[in-house]
Amino acid sequence: MKMLDKICINAMLRANVAKDKLESFLEEQDGVSNVVATLLILVIVVTLVTTFWGRLSEWANGLMDTIFKTKIS
Repeated sequence: MKMLDKICINAMLRANVAKDKLESFLEEQDGVSNVVATLLILVIVVTLVTTFWGRLSEWANGLMDTIFKTKIS
């Protein structure tokens, strides 16, 4: 039982530390703006990839045909 108690207490302490770090991170303006900018860039990249997926797959297939001298259908 002692081992389980130690594991539980350790997990609770780590959770509290993580919660405190998250709260302090969200209170800082610089951290939030960096997160927003990163998410915005990620959304733009995902949108571009999904928009041009057909052309990207054609390009990749052509590249593989050139490299391996085969025809991929």
